[in-house]
Amino acid sequence: MKIFNLKPSREIGILKEAVKEAILEGEIPNDYQAAYDFVLKRGKKLGIKKI
Repeated sequence: MKIFNLKPSREIGILKEAVKEAILEGEIPNDYQAAYDFVLKRGKKLGIKKI
């Protein structure tokens, strides 16, 4: 939420679920930097810009 300066919202839920699934599916390792990079890419696809 801090990355994109958003309050709890649908978009945050989508991002959290996407990270969880990516980790479980082995797409990304379970570490902060990998999740952070993944969220930035996925946020960009959703049209959310980093603040």
